[in-house]
Formats: sequence, structure tokens, C-alpha cells
Amino acid sequence: MSAEPGNSFAGKVALVTGGSSGIGLATARAFLEQGASVALCGRSPERGHAAAESLRGLGDVEFFPADVTSEDAVARLMTNVLARFGRLDHAFNNAANTDAATGAGGFSDMTLAEFEGIVRASLTSVWLCLKHELPALLRNGGTVVNTSSMDAQLRMPGTGSYAAAKAGVEALTVAAAKEFAARGVRINAIRPGAIRTPMLEKNLQGTTKADRQAKLDRYHSLIALGRIGEPHEIADTVLWLSAPQSSYVTGQVITVDGAMGL
Repeated sequence: MSAEPGNSFAGKVALVTGGSSGIGLATARAFLEQGASVALCGRSPERGHAAAESLRGLGDVEFFPADVTSEDAVARLMTNVLARFGRLDHAFNNAANTDAATGAGGFSDMTLAEFEGIVRASLTSVWLCLKHELPALLRNGGTVVNTSSMDAQLRMPGTGSYAAAKAGVEALTVAAAKEFAARGVRINAIRPGAIRTPMLEKNLQGTTKADRQAKLDRYHSLIALGRIGEPHEIADTVLWLSAPQSSYVTGQVITVDGAMGL
């Protein structure tokens, strides 16, 4: 469970990209429970509208379909969010391409198109969101949290393109934070470890139950806490980074991984 319902974000508007499942959905729920209105964004209208409907009883939420790798789509998203809610106070740039994360291969096997696709899905999309969110955030001050990955730190064989893109997200976060701190916008990133999301489930797929269990046991053996993380544990971190309690925190990459090591 995430934090108890309250009004820490009453009167605020939060945008959550990649909000129809996993970490994004958990974070949208947490924002709503704390009194914020929430704009959900995702590529699939069917999944997005279903996610918004599942949250409807918690507060004011609306789904906006958008492919955040397209600048036209991101610009249109922001126009629609501001038309619907009138402001933007918090942005969680969390959209991810599952195929990009799980399909990254060795350098010699990857085509230029595949490499550029992974970078566009994981890094360019964050830059596009920041570019179009910041004008609205600058009006009243606000926060941004970008999603990185432990792959940016571990840099394991076969993850080079994805790891490089996520490392780029971290560098972009710090640079942007320094540029906009004096103007009232705080920008941070989270670096999740193994979290129980659809992306992780895809990584755990095996030909048999035993194969899947072996992969799960491997994860557990690498994590000091001995378990997979839950989406709400990332959501709680995002809300803290968005709240006044973290008012002196900007330009940081916060690792939430249960102490993972190799």
C-alpha cells in the first residue's frame, strides 16, 4: 500500500507518462490519494482509459493518449492537459518501451535503426517531455521526476544501448536541474531496481515454470533485501521528490533497488 490518503497535493495537477500500468499507474494512484488531479498519458487508448476508470473513485483523473517519442504528440498532450486542468505542477516522465528495454542486444547484432529507436524511446522522449512541460511548470514553480534504470549503473553485456540511453536521462536530469533551479523548478530522477512491473515480467518469461523460477531466484540472490520491489515503493519516492519535504533536493538520481549488487 502507498501512503494513507491525504491532501498533501490538494489543488495541484500531476502529469504521469507511462501511466497505464506498473510504476506509472501506482504513482498516479498515489498522487490522487494525496489530493492531486492527475493527467495520465500512454500509447494505448484502451489500456489508458481502463487505467483512468480504475482510478476514477480516488479523484479527478483523465487519460490522454500520446506517443512521447513524437514532438507533435507531446506538444498536443501539453495543450490538452492545460486546457483540461488549467495548470501543471508536477511531471513524472516515466514512459517506457518494453521492447526497447528487453530487446537491446549486442553491438554487432543491432542495426542503426534499432539503436536509434531505443535512444528515442528512452532518452529523446524525456527531453521532449521536459521541453514542453517546463513552460507550464515555470508559471507556479513545480517538480519533475524522470525514470532512469539500474541498467544505467550496471551496464551489463547486451544492455549497452538501453544503458547508454538511461545514463543520458540521468545526465539530462542533472543539467536541467541546474539550469532551472533558480527559476523554481526542481528536477530529479529515480533509478529503480527490479520492480514487479510488466517489463520485469517480460524479462522473467521462460519456457517452463522452473525456468521462470530460476530467473526469479537469480534476482532475489542479487538483492540484499531478498525480494522484488513493488511499484508503490517507487511511487512513494516520486511523491517525496515532488513534495515540499524535499524542497532542497534537486539534480539528484535516487536509487531504489533494495541494495542490488552483482
